[in-house]
Amino acid sequence: MSAPSTVIRGIVRNGVVVLEPPAALPEGTEVQIVVTPMPFTPDEQAEFDAWDKLSDEAWGMIDRWENEDDHAAG
Repeated sequence: MSAPSTVIRGIVRNGVVVLEPPAALPEGTEVQIVVTPMPFTPDEQAEFDAWDKLSDEAWGMIDRWENEDDHAAG
């Protein structure tokens, strides 16, 4: 039987994970790091949404062109 997992939060500073609050883990302690996605600002999210919409429209145009080519060749 093993001890239950403990969640200790941290942040990367200068490429090093700094635990918050400073936690002293015993030498040899095995850890896993789960990266939490950074939230986007509303402006950034709006830009990503606009690019997704343009991408969807572009793929739709390609599909229509391919269908036109198939009908012209047929």
